[in-house]
Amino acid sequence: MSGIQRRHTVPHIVNLPERSSKRTPSGRKKRSASTSIQSFFSLTQTQATVRKWLYAAWVYLCILVIILGGVREYVTSFALNSHEPIGWALGYLFGDIPWFRMEVMTANLQRWIILPRRNAFDDQEYCQSGWVEHLRKTSFGDANTRLILCAYWIGIIIVGLLVVFRLSAVYEVDTRRKVFHFMMVAMLLPATYVDPTFAALALALMLSIFLLLDLFRASQLPPLSKSLAYFLTPYVDGRDLKGPVVISHIFLLIGCAIPLWLSLGTLPRSGHDHLAGWELPTREVSMVSGVVCVGLGDAAASLIGRRYGRHKWIWGGGKSIEGSVAFAAAVWTALMFAKLWLRVGGWPANNYDSWFLTIGKSGVAAGLASLTEAVLTGGNDNVVVPVVLWLCVKGLDV
Repeated sequence: MSGIQRRHTVPHIVNLPERSSKRTPSGRKKRSASTSIQSFFSLTQTQATVRKWLYAAWVYLCILVIILGGVREYVTSFALNSHEPIGWALGYLFGDIPWFRMEVMTANLQRWIILPRRNAFDDQEYCQSGWVEHLRKTSFGDANTRLILCAYWIGIIIVGLLVVFRLSAVYEVDTRRKVFHFMMVAMLLPATYVDPTFAALALALMLSIFLLLDLFRASQLPPLSKSLAYFLTPYVDGRDLKGPVVISHIFLLIGCAIPLWLSLGTLPRSGHDHLAGWELPTREVSMVSGVVCVGLGDAAASLIGRRYGRHKWIWGGGKSIEGSVAFAAAVWTALMFAKLWLRVGGWPANNYDSWFLTIGKSGVAAGLASLTEAVLTGGNDNVVVPVVLWLCVKGLDV
């Protein structure tokens, strides 16, 4: 046995071709790195880390300059009637707190921080407004009501996140994501009528913050990018993995906000002094159509369709008839609740139809939105379907 040589299964190549620095093994020419990238190849780990932090600091500084410079001036000129935004915001939120008012007047800052008038109700508004508006104007004050809404929204967010964290190890991604939809319903469906312009402003600010945070995450800017990536990883699906931006939470906010913004653009405005144009004398169901559609309709269609969907639509796309029925039922129920809350709250409404007519109009709007959601298989339904539902609710004058 010692004299028998081992048989090689791989041929022994004596003269291997030299590896080329300019060609790939298949013979194609290698793509050379740009001169701006080649300078980083010689950096040590410490030098690369320092450069990364310097670049992050530069980006944060540029964003801060843009916000405090161009954006601030634009808001001052076109949204706040030439009032400075920071002082306007301080009075807008804290202007009804007694100690805050005293400090502002003691420091003679009334020209910068504009304090709201106490009990700013004229006789016509007093006669037309319901008990919720009376409570907001006379008991709490406009600014204190906004603080109460902020506390309510923060409470909903905390409870929702606790629920999501408990579900993370048990339920699938789609089920966990629907918790965020229900959070939006709990936050906005009861609160939008109380102060529609404040709800619209809060949605615009949150959308801007979400876009900035996702920019930091996608750009891998320290120190926020890694924490944001870890937080979002359990809640992303295939649509979010098609590009560098996680679109689900952004489109969820857009779907809730666009119908409210469109409704504010079609309704007359009121208000006094620095709040001219920031009050609405009337309310309508179309304001909450986005929340109804995204928060309840989409969630119901997904949860019911995935579990009980047996009959698919003939045009393909994977949508089930059971899911579409659940969508329509959830939207119809939410529209009826929104109309009921509008009547109970006593706000001046766009119409005073009978409940029988309201039931029929809501059913038609819910059915058309459900059909649109079923047909729409290639786009993002969190943006398109809320606009369709808003058009239906507004056109039918629900």
